[in-house]
Amino acid sequence: MHILLTTPTSVSVELENRDSYYTDFYTVYLNGQDMGRKNLNSFSLHGLEPAASYELRVVGKHFTNSITFQTLARRERIYHSTGGGTENETDSLQQTIDSLEADEFLTIQGICKVTALFLRDNLYLHLPKDSKLIGETDRNLFPILPADREENGIVLGTWEGRADDSFASILTGIGVKHVCIYGEGIIDCRAQESDWWVNHRVKRIARRPKGIFLHTCENVSLEGITVCNTPSWNQHPFYSRDLKYINMKLINPANSPTTDGIDPESCDNVLIVGTRISVGDDCIAIKSGKLEFAERYHTPSSHITVRNCLMEYGHAGVTIGSENSGGVRDVLVTNCFFKMTDRGLRIKSQRGRGNLAVIRDIVFQNIRMEDVKSPFVINAFYKAGNDELDERFLREAQPVTDLTPVFLEFTFEDITCENVSYGVGFFLGLPESMLKKVTLKNVSVSYKPDAEAGEMAMTAWKETFRHAGFICENLEELNLEHVVFQDAPSEKYILRNVHQVKEN
Repeated sequence: MHILLTTPTSVSVELENRDSYYTDFYTVYLNGQDMGRKNLNSFSLHGLEPAASYELRVVGKHFTNSITFQTLARRERIYHSTGGGTENETDSLQQTIDSLEADEFLTIQGICKVTALFLRDNLYLHLPKDSKLIGETDRNLFPILPADREENGIVLGTWEGRADDSFASILTGIGVKHVCIYGEGIIDCRAQESDWWVNHRVKRIARRPKGIFLHTCENVSLEGITVCNTPSWNQHPFYSRDLKYINMKLINPANSPTTDGIDPESCDNVLIVGTRISVGDDCIAIKSGKLEFAERYHTPSSHITVRNCLMEYGHAGVTIGSENSGGVRDVLVTNCFFKMTDRGLRIKSQRGRGNLAVIRDIVFQNIRMEDVKSPFVINAFYKAGNDELDERFLREAQPVTDLTPVFLEFTFEDITCENVSYGVGFFLGLPESMLKKVTLKNVSVSYKPDAEAGEMAMTAWKETFRHAGFICENLEELNLEHVVFQDAPSEKYILRNVHQVKEN
């Protein structure tokens, strides 16, 4: 057991085991007081006193763990909503944030309607239970982050891996350091009450805002809060570092367009723990921009850890790409539970991303998947809905150039896949830049009896499968170690230009 984060009024703790998000029930005691039973590997306790010492004890059926900690010593300032969610309070709340003393933290009480609030250095922003920030629904009232302006050497306005004018988000950080946003409250962007999701690919004034946008920020922690109904991506850290997302709830309707959960873009040292994500697109998508950003900034996404998280109803549990021109490296996804996502662990790219788009040192381990249609997908021919058919999607080999991405080794181990619909693994490299090696180790598979056929990956040729095993193309080596099928696949292997298959 270890502490993930302490604030003036809360603590977040993670158990150490090999369970996936859920674990057996245990009881929590704080200074001897019974705080109730829990069954999550990561939890937070709120309502604590600032600058106070505590002993935390966790008692399970076969274990007892204790730890001591002290909450942070800050004075509380309270902002009481005057509009009750009916009047825009952006200006008054922003003035309060800007006027905080160095030893204060701000608690927001009530329901506050805002457009965009800008974070500042050394900010502790507390949203307690029953408090809400709700988004303004008129896009004309939002400030715009312009594409022709830079902050800290990085373009300010961005959209899907390129420079573009974009609306500021309900919480926007630009170059801020040492920030913590926490509590049991809710940030509701109310996209369903506006026109954000109508003709969502059409740029009207500027590109849609995210839920929370962090631009070139450092040492930012978000804990406990619920962020929902976001116009586009729920969380978008951009060229930022040393970030923590702890025990959050990120919720968007399953049919809401391009509303990813957390999309770290060209970020370093990101920890995502104990977070439940249920959205209208990828739950987590690790990115590093398109070619222009890679050539200008040469910044991969690196040292990303996703642990003890629950992913539901998204297009995929954890995705790398498709905007990955700067490269992605050192990613660990472990102790997670994927439930009813279209795909489980997904890497997507395409020609034109460039040879800086090296994806390496990616490990997915100790994961449970339930009703995931396609657990493992690596797709170098990814075709988004707005991509035009061109040479990127020609199945024949093309000349290797500076625009050709590189795919190295991928490892998936200790994974249970229950009720698979389409197929287990879809591994599609480029004929001129083949996937080097894919290893599956200690993987158990069962199929959903009444499954319908569907697309395992988004490609131009839209092939469908039902109860398939492994569809591999342009792959140097497929290595299967202790891969067990509880039901017989319709076809175990469908191979094209695969150099070697090892099965133990």
